[in-house]
Amino acid sequence: MWLLRRKLIIMICVGILAVVSAVCLPFNELVSGTTSTPPVVIKAAVPAFDRDRNTPIDKEFERRTNLTFDWLQFPVNEYIKRINQMLTSAGQKPDIFIINKDMVQRFGPMGMLLDLRPYLDQMPNLKRWIEGYPQIVEDMMTEDGKLYGIDGLNTYGQMPIGYIFREDIFYRNGMLLPKTFDELYDSLKILKQIYPDSKPISNRSGPANLFEQFYMAYHTQGGIYFDSQKMVYKFGPTEPNFKKAVMMARKFYEADLIDPDFATVSDPQFFENVIGGKTFALFGEYFIEMDGWKEQGRKRDSFYSLKAVLPLVTDNGLQALQPVQYPNSRGTWVIAINAKSPHIKELIALLDAQYSEEIVELTNWGIEGDTFNRVNGEHRYTSRLQTKLNPYGEVTPQEMGVDGRSGICVPYDQDAEYARKWGAAGLESQQLYTANADKIGFFAGPSISFSQEELIEITKIMSPIKNFVTLKVIQFVTGELGMGKDWDDFQDELAKMGAGNVLKLYQEKYAKLPNERKVIYKSIR
Repeated sequence: MWLLRRKLIIMICVGILAVVSAVCLPFNELVSGTTSTPPVVIKAAVPAFDRDRNTPIDKEFERRTNLTFDWLQFPVNEYIKRINQMLTSAGQKPDIFIINKDMVQRFGPMGMLLDLRPYLDQMPNLKRWIEGYPQIVEDMMTEDGKLYGIDGLNTYGQMPIGYIFREDIFYRNGMLLPKTFDELYDSLKILKQIYPDSKPISNRSGPANLFEQFYMAYHTQGGIYFDSQKMVYKFGPTEPNFKKAVMMARKFYEADLIDPDFATVSDPQFFENVIGGKTFALFGEYFIEMDGWKEQGRKRDSFYSLKAVLPLVTDNGLQALQPVQYPNSRGTWVIAINAKSPHIKELIALLDAQYSEEIVELTNWGIEGDTFNRVNGEHRYTSRLQTKLNPYGEVTPQEMGVDGRSGICVPYDQDAEYARKWGAAGLESQQLYTANADKIGFFAGPSISFSQEELIEITKIMSPIKNFVTLKVIQFVTGELGMGKDWDDFQDELAKMGAGNVLKLYQEKYAKLPNERKVIYKSIR
């Protein structure tokens, strides 16, 4: 009898252990693909990034995670609008999806998104990333301590844009590359006389994009921003330095040094200005474009050459700043889980798997021996893969899926991107700026959370102000309005539009942050 009872107890214990093991699917078993159960089907919504989800790496991702994915994709430039429509309409929702921070703050408190904070101890790989980049959760945390999403992440940050000059034009006319705005002004005036049909400074993406470069030269911006030196939020258009920035833009425009079509120039027109010899100075342009522009430019002018220089110095001694791209997306791309999904266990394991070295390597570099090898401990793409520096490879990164886009916002390896997409000139420029980031970076302030009602009110007030400021600055720069009484009237109108109320809200929210959150992350590597 005793033996029978003992056997029964052992059988019950074994049964309980089996059930517990099945419920707590371990990460290493999930990614190894060794489970005997058929794969769970996960419905996932992601940006399309101009490729399908049936590449060899996508299939390997499914094999290693032992999951099958039903992908729902929208074009990148439509994605946030489309996923917002899906989440606000009736019908089945995806199990896991990419949204932005505004949607996190909207849908999380409604019970639509899973609070991930109770699950962090089950995600050791994610916790390792959090130790290095705490902002991927700090930026997403609600005021009541809920974590409804994980911010998208690159393996390190960068400074992707800056000042680019046609160095051959300057040198062939006996000029050194300018280091100050005064030197640039004097040089471009001479070049305009030599090349009367030129548009010495050209821009794209609208007038506000050009103006922002002048604002940042004087360490201000066109809206509410964080002053990282004084550790306080400010409203740029009411500052004295904002007026100085507008006056400098006006000075360049009056000398016919800025493209007269700056407010309406199209991308093809801009491209023609850059490679066709009409433009000599670019502000806030992407370094990754430089090698392509040089290649196209040399088809027309064999001496065509571009050079990135550190931001110029203004008349009051300030060195212009450029925006810093942090390792995390600061709420642009956020991974969230449907709180009502029947696959929470698998989704938590999947989320952790995506932060493992194995999956990060797979999605960014591919498969060892096929798309990459290890050389002196570093990853190197094989000659089979077509890259910027190896244009004759057999297969493109997109065709193989070796582009960092497989999975659901797996950490994006910056070194892999440089190896795939960057040429020598762009990479040298990027490294120059990144090495000087602590001196020339316009660092954003700590992330602040707002309620849905507050976000609606902020948008209601600030959207008209943004358009109003851009329109008025166009009129100031082109000379339609004067810098005396007209400027005073501009300031009076701004005061009536309510920006002060929004600024006060930012300042109050910042004051409530714990002291450990009141920091500026200036390390982007």
